[in-house]
Amino acid sequence: MSELVKYYDTIFKRKSFHLFRNVGSDKIEDSELTEIGQAYGSFEKLYPEISTAIRIVPAKAVNFKRDAEYCILIYSEKKDNYLMNAGYIGEQLDLWLVKHNIGSLWYGIGKPDEATYNGLDYVIMLAIHKVNDETKYRKDMFKAKRKPLEEVWSGDDLGVADIARFAPSACNTQPWYVKNDGGKLTVFRYKKPGKRGIMPASAVSYFNRIDIGIYLCILEICLLNKGLKYSRELFVDNGGDEEFTKAAEYTEQHNTEQ
Repeated sequence: MSELVKYYDTIFKRKSFHLFRNVGSDKIEDSELTEIGQAYGSFEKLYPEISTAIRIVPAKAVNFKRDAEYCILIYSEKKDNYLMNAGYIGEQLDLWLVKHNIGSLWYGIGKPDEATYNGLDYVIMLAIHKVNDETKYRKDMFKAKRKPLEEVWSGDDLGVADIARFAPSACNTQPWYVKNDGGKLTVFRYKKPGKRGIMPASAVSYFNRIDIGIYLCILEICLLNKGLKYSRELFVDNGGDEEFTKAAEYTEQHNTEQ
């Protein structure tokens, strides 16, 4: 079984720390920074052939002005679906941080101090701060603002849809739609015609492709928690402006053992 399932309980706890005030006086130790790097190397990828890396820099180095201690910058080769891949790996990092009492924020508008690293291109960053007060994490996930289930899923919800919809996304756009045809889940990147939220039009498809990777990570964790086995097929998303862009299909696997 995939190691992803160990993060299921963390989904309910995680929150986006738009401010890091009053989270405690503890600081992230150098040993913890080393652990973050080691953990990142162990995360599952959608595309193992795409090289990625992280850099951890003081928050002030990238002009983050909301009291974070550090920012984790994610870098990647630019290949088909590299943004989806980065989101998928990055959400594992997000959940790992929560399990280790480090608060985080996906920070899409951050500007890197270095646009490239070891030949890889900057993708996105997470701001982080040590959190030594458990009450600062989310107490009731269902109070978070999310689209109603019927706007993001059709067909049998399998007992996973209502949890998966709480995946984080840029500007809370929640750009996913899942169609369950019975035995097959098709995940689309969804763009409501004429809507783009507060993001510049040129940035919508960029961040929403990262968001789809984040969502696939959360969805798979939920499927694993329910003991549901699916094979995954991914589809290249070049960032077009269609209303529905197919991202992935999950086909149910039946146990054939007698």
